[in-house]
Amino acid sequence: MNDNLHSVIKKIVEEKIVQINKRKEVLPKEQLLKKINSLDYQHRNFKNAIVKKQDRISLIAECKKATPIKGVIRKNYDVSSIVKDYYESNMVDAISVLTEEKYFYGDVYHLVLARQTIPLPLLRKDFIIDEYQIYESLYYGADAILLISSILSEIQLKQFYNIAKSLSLEVIFEVHTKDDIDKVLNCEPEIIGINNRNLINFVVNIYTVEKLIKFIPKDVVIIAESGISSYKDIKYFTELGIDAVLVGTYFMVSSDIKQAVKSLMCPQI
Repeated sequence: MNDNLHSVIKKIVEEKIVQINKRKEVLPKEQLLKKINSLDYQHRNFKNAIVKKQDRISLIAECKKATPIKGVIRKNYDVSSIVKDYYESNMVDAISVLTEEKYFYGDVYHLVLARQTIPLPLLRKDFIIDEYQIYESLYYGADAILLISSILSEIQLKQFYNIAKSLSLEVIFEVHTKDDIDKVLNCEPEIIGINNRNLINFVVNIYTVEKLIKFIPKDVVIIAESGISSYKDIKYFTELGIDAVLVGTYFMVSSDIKQAVKSLMCPQI
């Protein structure tokens, strides 16, 4: 893990270790694997859903109740209702579900609720630091997981990627710097998410994507993450040739999610 990361990120990772150990006590890995083997699981292809469209950039809409910076951003947090609104907007291509418990008020069971409600592919967004979480992600209904380059070693990235692929889970590698990209490219990724938020000081710079895309091979699907809150931003990333944007806070603070999606993606409607 990068020693320069913000203290909140370090705390999240430290507490995540404790949470994982507790979950392993409740459902040991051996039992979890048995449950996975008996799953009637139909994978929903995340990459195909978010690859750039002819007429517009793809949208990954996020479910999150809180953030470490702002605290609770959506008091009435009903995952089923939220994803239903996303789906019925007809402009959302995939869903990201925050499952980190303490700072984002998430829950891995929120994946189950989302999967039961809509047919879109699901990304489990969390701080994945243990292979147990990868098996758990499949069990609760994720189609893809997020691996954050700055909190994992290159060996861990490769190991976790191989485990995910063996389970037919797709992986989004999150990067913020060229060093992150260099580390990730050794894993031969199919999808990279460029986070505009610096995890050292939490500052958002929407131009981070533009600085980094030249270092990523053309055949890799690219997602822009964080700080996206206007049609101007959408237009900017579309012109950059980005495949998809991931948007959460903008929708979570809105009283009308469907209208917020339309306002962001196609304000003339």
